[in-house]
Amino acid sequence: MFQVNMWTYPWDLVDEEIDRALDRLQGEAGVTGISLAVTYHSIEQLRPHPGVNPRTFRSPGGAQFQPMSELYAATRLRPVVALWLKKSNPLATISQCCEKRGLKLRAWIVCCHGSATVARYPTFAMKDVFGDSSANWMCPVNPDVREYLRALVEDLTTHYLFDTIELERPSFPEKLHSHAHYKTGIVLGPVGEFLYNLCFCESCRQAAKRDGVDVEAAASAAMEGLTAILSDRDMEASSRESFLSENPDLGAFVEWRCGQVTSLVAMLKQVAGCRVVVHRVGDRYMTATDWQAVAGGCDGLLVPCSYSGDDAMKTLVEQVCGDTGDLSGVELSFNACSPQCPNAEAFVSAVASAAKLGVRSVDVYNYGLLPLERMEWVRRAARYAQREQSD
Repeated sequence: MFQVNMWTYPWDLVDEEIDRALDRLQGEAGVTGISLAVTYHSIEQLRPHPGVNPRTFRSPGGAQFQPMSELYAATRLRPVVALWLKKSNPLATISQCCEKRGLKLRAWIVCCHGSATVARYPTFAMKDVFGDSSANWMCPVNPDVREYLRALVEDLTTHYLFDTIELERPSFPEKLHSHAHYKTGIVLGPVGEFLYNLCFCESCRQAAKRDGVDVEAAASAAMEGLTAILSDRDMEASSRESFLSENPDLGAFVEWRCGQVTSLVAMLKQVAGCRVVVHRVGDRYMTATDWQAVAGGCDGLLVPCSYSGDDAMKTLVEQVCGDTGDLSGVELSFNACSPQCPNAEAFVSAVASAAKLGVRSVDVYNYGLLPLERMEWVRRAARYAQREQSD
């Protein structure tokens, strides 16, 4: 059966009453599962559903459940429980309610992007080539971060009824990111953004050196290139590829980073007691992701799809199949919010086209951000897609 999963924030389910919200998702939207945020970064969300209180939800983020502390004994990090939860643990109720309804439950884990966690544990943050720490991103190379994520997956899959684990951002950032008003008076360009985004924290330096990478030469090349850009001097390298070809030590460091992210995903898959899919966002330069290698260590890749027509979707699916090996490892996601989604017809058509191509599962973004009238869009899309694959 064609699967339609709705990305959902737990606070939206709680504030609308869990049973009532799940009845709506299953009945009015016709979804077969929900993908529930179990860790999250800081958020300020204007909620369109009538009667919800507060209308604007604010949170510094953190774990959206009550962790089993003994599982985290091997790491200096502990999950930072989101303040809005206080002592409650709605994940247990949501898990049981989904099981009762036959709704598949997916754990949406935002791995290394964690504002609340970095604020509590700044030692484990990424550091740029200048030695400045990130305010919201943990380093996926750091052994404590890796053990924290391993324990997180074990905790969730041991104590709750998850069908699938979704890993978002088990990597470095895909772009320069800040939750504050970020200020810069220059255009970094693709080379500058890439160099500024590189992590040279102590863990990266030590592990890369251990593995035979000349990390000091790599850092020197990054520093020299970025300093030139910040000084408003012309750069001879017009692309990241050409810059790396001129700086082979940095190129070796970039390849090494990819191996670190690949091994992290494989480790998390090994400890999970269910399917693991990874959000396929970003490239090997910024995020350090070799998607074909990552796909070899998990059950599938979940890739965002735009509303650019059937030909573009076919090309995208073929590209992801090149990573996964076949369609069984390909999942698509669609943003049903405005302005990303132009209208109901575009949404329904896109999901139906995914089914025609043989894709078996899609995720829809996001219950608490969608006007309730769009639940019918999702229902129509699910019905057409399921009919398409049953013919």
